[in-house]
Order: sequence, then C-alpha cells, then structure tokens
Amino acid sequence: MKSIGETIRHIRILKGFRQQDFSELTQAAIASIESSKRNITLDKLMSMLKDFKMSLREFEYIRNGYKLSPTDDIFFDFTNTKHSIDREQGNIILERAANYLDENPADFIIYCMYVIEDVFLKISAQNSYDIVSLESREIWKTLHAREGWTYQEVFIMSKLFFIFPLDTGVSIIKRIEKEMNRYLNFCKDINFDVSFYANVGKYYTHKHQYSLAKNYLNLALPLCKKYDKPSIENDVYAHLAILDYINGDIGAEKEVHECIQIFRTMRRPALAEDLESDWNTFFKDKQISFSR
Repeated sequence: MKSIGETIRHIRILKGFRQQDFSELTQAAIASIESSKRNITLDKLMSMLKDFKMSLREFEYIRNGYKLSPTDDIFFDFTNTKHSIDREQGNIILERAANYLDENPADFIIYCMYVIEDVFLKISAQNSYDIVSLESREIWKTLHAREGWTYQEVFIMSKLFFIFPLDTGVSIIKRIEKEMNRYLNFCKDINFDVSFYANVGKYYTHKHQYSLAKNYLNLALPLCKKYDKPSIENDVYAHLAILDYINGDIGAEKEVHECIQIFRTMRRPALAEDLESDWNTFFKDKQISFSR
C-alpha cells in the first residue's frame, strides 16, 4: 500500500494539479506531505480531497493499488451473493473468509460473514430455517450490547435474524430498523432495505405472524419499483399470494406458480427452483385462517 503522501502526489499528477493549487495548504506544505516528511491531519486530507472532488473511499481504493481492502472485497462480494441458492459462490466466500481469518482472527466483520455462510450451509443441508447456531447467538449478544452499529453490522444482522426464535427475531428486526435509518443513503447501490423488508415478510410468514408478514411485504413492493429490483418484486408477489393461499384462497396457488414461471422466463432458474421448493416444502396444502 502506498503512503498517504505518495497517493496524494499520484492523484495530483493525474488531475493536473500543481502543488500551489490547493485551497487551504501551501506549496511547501504539500511538498512536505508528498515526501512523507510531514504527517497530515484528517481535516487537511479531507480539504485536499474536496479540491480533488474525490471521496475518502476512492482515495483508499487508489492508495491500495486500485483494489478494495481485503475486508471490503469480501464484504462486497458477500452483498452481491444470493446465499440461499448460489452455494458455489457462497462456498468461495466461505473459503476466502476462512483463509483471511487464519491471518486476521480479530476481524469481527469477516468472522460474521463466515458464520452467515456456515448458517446457509446448515439451512441447505437440513432444508429448514430452524437451525441452531451458537456463533450467531454470540454475534447478536455482542451487537445487542453496543449503543450503535456500523453499516456492515446492520447488514450482517439483516442476514442473521431469520434463524432466531420469534421473540428474539422481533427484537433484532426492531433494532435493525432503528439502526438502518442512518445508512439508507450510504452505499445506495446495495439497497439492502428492500431485501430486508422482503425477508422480514417471509420470516413472519414462516413464524405464522401473517398480518405482520403482509405489512412488511407491502413495504418492500414500492422499493422494488424504486430501485428496479424485478426479482425481489416477483418474490414478494409470490409470498403475498402464499399469504392469500394460507388464508383460504385456493386460487392463489395459480399466482404462486405464475411467479415461479416468471423466474424461468427471466432466465433465473435457480430462483424458480428455490421458490418452488419453499412452496412445496412449507406452504402447499397448509391453509389456515388468519388469526393474527
């Protein structure tokens, strides 16, 4: 990794800046910083980045040789993986996380991602969401005690809550909703609020909290349109139809199958198979009345 001074010089030359072109630092100060003879405060670095019209995130990316840090690299691959169906990619992330933890055992974020991938392996093996993960309980215990969460911690708990029993799951969901409000405009390309609401709706469906399930699925729908997430939107419509079916509307089964076919038409066979498997395993022939 380059020094801060080397990185500043590299970017300055790329952008055609002279050492005297900065708004708050003298030419002598810039020369001293670039040669690493002088430390730079965060305020001064942010002033220079403002002159460059560059974010700190991009600065660190360039400083790291135009690469993400190992933690960020694993995290962003993690956020782009559909863990319940893409086990090949999930296994790759699991191996990368394990190798990284061998050398960096204190990295809490990577450890959490390792645990989540292990949880999905257990779900796939047991074909059930009712699994025991002592490591997940410890993660929740650790984060529950903190006054606030980072973005990555919010994202992590949004992937773990669904394996907890209802009383704990409700507490985690409420905490995620509180914490995520600060981060809805951060990493906008991830849009994790829409997948979170959809997953909460599915969680409450599995826990027989049908009114809550419907509320959260309906929260997800406008976000699907806002962010242009057709796969999540189709999944939400399928689960709203499942709720209608559970409530006694036998005809809603047709819409579930239509949603399965839509995934196939979208050339997303893995999503179609995942939805069809959930339908056959958990919901088919299980109509009951709404009592909640």
